[in-house]
Amino acid sequence: MAFWGRDRWLKEGLRGYKTCPVLPWDEKKVEAAGYRLAVGDEYFVNGDGTSKVNRLRKGDSFVIQPGQFAFILTYEKVYISNSSIGFISIRASLKFRGLVNVSGFQVNPGFSGNLVFAVFNAGPKHINIRKGDEIFSLWIADLDAPVGGNFKEKGNIPNNLDSIPSDVINGIAGEALTAYQLTERIAELREELRSLKTLAYSALYAIGIIVTLAGGYYANRLFEDGSAGAERRDDERIQSETSNEVVDR
Repeated sequence: MAFWGRDRWLKEGLRGYKTCPVLPWDEKKVEAAGYRLAVGDEYFVNGDGTSKVNRLRKGDSFVIQPGQFAFILTYEKVYISNSSIGFISIRASLKFRGLVNVSGFQVNPGFSGNLVFAVFNAGPKHINIRKGDEIFSLWIADLDAPVGGNFKEKGNIPNNLDSIPSDVINGIAGEALTAYQLTERIAELREELRSLKTLAYSALYAIGIIVTLAGGYYANRLFEDGSAGAERRDDERIQSETSNEVVDR
């Protein structure tokens, strides 16, 4: 199996309709050993609880937040012969920002139609993508023998695709979290626990002061009551002694 180089790509690009590997063909998108594919008319981003596929017009853009999945339809249609196999990837400029291709890496022999890229933002920041951005790459390699015409691959993406199938987006409508987001959530919980501990210590300190003051108050009252009782007893004793002296006289 040998991958196509630039010369092979340029040669294949001169072929007619559906024999050319990519349509519309643009020689400027040919790389040293591959072809740059662009963002097309449709995308879907999970997280809002819906399964709505969004349309893009010229100049429109959309955002993939950290932890979000997205499906992106290519602008170009790809045609892979029965004697070849394709390989796809996201270009390095977006990989370095955390955008990961999760749709697989191969385009099967005999495939024809737009490609749907499934991507995941595993980075810490949002990623803005515009219609027409050349963010994907396609490589093609020749097989040692053509695949038989009666062979059919099983998968979610059918041939002759020109839009994002609704059944492939239903499984990613929920929320997903990246390691960065989980770290942030844990940090927030730790901060809340520290705040609760501080509040608890403050409450205990306040209770201790109240108990101390109350204890001092009641101790003082007991002392005063005891002193008053002693004075009363002394007065009664003096009065008793005085009465006895008067009686004796």
